[in-house]
Amino acid sequence: MPETQAALRIALIAGRDGEGKRLRGLLQERRLEIVHDDVIDAFDPRRLADSPANVVLVNLDEQAVREIDRLEALIEESALPLMFNEGGVPDNPRWADRLVAKLRELVEEGRPQPVPPETGAENDVPVPPAPLQVVEGSGVPAQEIWVLGASLGGPQAVKAFLKALPHDLPVALLLAQHIGQGFVPLLAEQLQRATGWPVSVAAQGDRMLAGRVYVVPVDCRFVFDHRGRVQLRDEEIPGPYRPSIDDVLEQAAETFGERAGAIIFSGMGEDGATGVREIERRGGTVLAQDADSCIIGSMPEAARRAVEVAFSGPPAALADVLAAEHAEGARQ
Repeated sequence: MPETQAALRIALIAGRDGEGKRLRGLLQERRLEIVHDDVIDAFDPRRLADSPANVVLVNLDEQAVREIDRLEALIEESALPLMFNEGGVPDNPRWADRLVAKLRELVEEGRPQPVPPETGAENDVPVPPAPLQVVEGSGVPAQEIWVLGASLGGPQAVKAFLKALPHDLPVALLLAQHIGQGFVPLLAEQLQRATGWPVSVAAQGDRMLAGRVYVVPVDCRFVFDHRGRVQLRDEEIPGPYRPSIDDVLEQAAETFGERAGAIIFSGMGEDGATGVREIERRGGTVLAQDADSCIIGSMPEAARRAVEVAFSGPPAALADVLAAEHAEGARQ
């Protein structure tokens, strides 16, 4: 007899609204077993540790933008393959059939093996992280300012980008990452530990110095003064996202003109699509992560629709392009 396909046992994270109910119904009509059913604003990734599920399906609805931190924790901690659905749930049997086929393909492929740590351990005894070292930048004003726009899946992509990027480039990197307020300092610390780049939360009066990464705060409006120094204002942030990648890009373009560039990484929604138009209009360059390497490809896809992106690729390739641009400039 032909070998039967393995049963799909799904851990579903979706809203209780009409869209979430419709998704549950479409899965059950196809006799898929939902062994874990949770809502996006209350789930705990740790509850999946003992789940019999063999795949996690997350429906990204309007609530998802307010739960970035939970979703990032899911990406970091889940041992199961993950699929994110962002395009809505049409009442369409063919759409549902394609979704099931993609879930089955994901399970059959299995979760990629993690990259072994550079300093491999001989046993499973946890090793506490090394004390955070104070890493100094060059102290030289940056020739260029590159805004890194990221949302869901962004920390992983930005980490890979920074690991591949030489530290001696004459650029400052300004990270606008959708994230909860309490996680901003932790993100800066984790990026510095993992990449060796000096990373700090942008503070009032900061200058954009070469060889440094500045993380945009989420609890205030981020602007530059006429000298290019950071100003943190107690005023409303435009739009629904915190921080607003569009607003940060527009501020950088207005202040630094053709010296400002943008790289749009993994993320849901279209934040950044308006801002990259301003970067392009002022003569700056726009790069974007490719869809295949994204957790969620909506933000870089929106950037590609908005402007002519100079290059799309995985994070390490984006770092190579930025480094090569400056190597070429140094030879001229």
